[in-house]
Amino acid sequence: MNDSLASTLVLCDLDNLLLGEDGNLTQVVRDVLQLFSSRGGRLTVFSQRSPRAVRSILGSVRLAAPALVCGGTMAYHYADGNRVPLCSFDQQQELFNCLPDTPGVGVAVQMQDGTTRVLRMSNALERHLRQEWTPYLLANAADIHPEQVLRVLLYQDSKAVPMISLLEKSLGDRTAVLLGERAATDTLILTPRTVSGREMLDAVCMPVGTDPEDVLVLAGGLPMLDMVRASSQSTAAADAPAELRLAAQKVTLTDAAAGSAVEVLYRMVRDAENLA
Repeated sequence: MNDSLASTLVLCDLDNLLLGEDGNLTQVVRDVLQLFSSRGGRLTVFSQRSPRAVRSILGSVRLAAPALVCGGTMAYHYADGNRVPLCSFDQQQELFNCLPDTPGVGVAVQMQDGTTRVLRMSNALERHLRQEWTPYLLANAADIHPEQVLRVLLYQDSKAVPMISLLEKSLGDRTAVLLGERAATDTLILTPRTVSGREMLDAVCMPVGTDPEDVLVLAGGLPMLDMVRASSQSTAAADAPAELRLAAQKVTLTDAAAGSAVEVLYRMVRDAENLA
């Protein structure tokens, strides 16, 4: 094991930096991850996906610390199955009874137990569930325990669906205590509050005794922006959103699809070997 390589924990954007167009790890990424691990490198991931979906995608890839799943609202430690939720909809039961019931709008919730519950199906929601390898259960709003909910996900079949105005009409004043974030052109995510970048870093580091100062945040999408700002080491992909590139300490030479994560991990291995 190379001590210089093992001294840094890499927290990498799974969805934007490690996956190919088919939603799988590409072969070159698998090869570099294996090389990185064999040299003593430590890796974990950030993903919008559920714990089960992340585990299915990673396969035999082992993580050295809890992964941030469900958009950073939960830290999941695959080594022992321990999960740490970072937010909930406690005392907001009425919200689930008021979510838009409109044709072409799908509604799903991600739970603290790692499951995804579908309240209303739509074409866009079904497509995302398949693309993201997400197992799900059908449920009714009345059966949902709000204290166990991490996020509400809304999917629109058509751009013509006025999602924001529908939410404002359905939820009224409740929208004031929610954070709405576009994860894709057809996907709107609601959380009860913003989970700070520092909270997310602490949730990753504390279970494995790692100092947050020793974490390299490798980001490709805006959901990791607050972590990039909170970290002492950060790198953004060359084609990441401008706000993310400006906040990061370094920017890769390559775009995400061209292998920006591979560029960083392989360089870390080479640098460690040169120091040996």
